[in-house]
Amino acid sequence: MVVSEAIGHEAMLFGISILVGAGLFLLYDVLRIFRRIAPHGNIWISVEDFIYWLICTGVVFVMLYWENDGMVRGFALMGLVFGMGIYYLLLSRYIVSVNVLIWKTLLGYIHKILHFFFGPIIRIGKKVGHFLIKRLKKVARAVKISLCKL
Repeated sequence: MVVSEAIGHEAMLFGISILVGAGLFLLYDVLRIFRRIAPHGNIWISVEDFIYWLICTGVVFVMLYWENDGMVRGFALMGLVFGMGIYYLLLSRYIVSVNVLIWKTLLGYIHKILHFFFGPIIRIGKKVGHFLIKRLKKVARAVKISLCKL
């Protein structure tokens, strides 16, 4: 019975590592959704990836520590890769595309509502700003001419 208990524990570790792998890829999909909704530069993408990999490292370390007393087992790492691959092949593209569609639609409606309420204020602010800039340029030119005459 000792052998089957050990095999059961190893099978449980393999199953947990598959779930953790899928969860880590789901976390990366959240990052991909955020990047598609709010595009940003390479520096921020690098920072996000660095933080993601730190989180992944911590999660895998904790999983191995709790489930296998910190021993790195090849099948546990293979389970992580397998879970990521299964999640990627079955769910990833649908989750990303549906969430991006939902969030862009929702944010588009919010933008329209805010533009409806604050649009006139922004237009008036732009007109006042252009008027003030014109006046300021005239004053600056007059000051420059008067200084040149000295």
